[in-house]
Amino acid sequence: MKKRLAAALLALSLLCAACSHRPGRDEEPPEGQYAFYFITASGRRDDAALDREFREPSSGGTVESLMTLLLSGPESDSLASPFPSGTALRGWSISDGVAAVDLSEAYEGLSGAELTLADGCIVLTLCQLEGVEAVYLTVEGHPRPFRDQVLEPSDFLLRNTLQGEEEIT
Repeated sequence: MKKRLAAALLALSLLCAACSHRPGRDEEPPEGQYAFYFITASGRRDDAALDREFREPSSGGTVESLMTLLLSGPESDSLASPFPSGTALRGWSISDGVAAVDLSEAYEGLSGAELTLADGCIVLTLCQLEGVEAVYLTVEGHPRPFRDQVLEPSDFLLRNTLQGEEEIT
């Protein structure tokens, strides 16, 4: 169990170290559009692990419409989907500011840094919806071992704003 916890903490720290601020990152999406987060395509030379593109869901702003576009992958060649082929939304609900999202079995194949990046893409994308402050992810109706937690956007460091030695909580 200690090895798995250490691996999860290492994956989270890798994500934190790999994400940084780039110009335009504070830019708001155009009206009717949302920021969809994806991983940067392999071979990119900057130090960001996640980036975003703005898109407008055809059926409005719901968990289902955002997840459908997110799982369909990015339009930009500079981005890549973190989701395994066959990952699908099985169900969702919102209660007390938490979007409970159930994904298909394909998502179970992710682990370590890949899982952390995929979780981050989902959380950062869905928490733009009004009334969604956090996300709880399950696979085939079951919580993920060692990942049975509610995730918030603040769990993912998107820009390197630390100078010198500072503590991150």
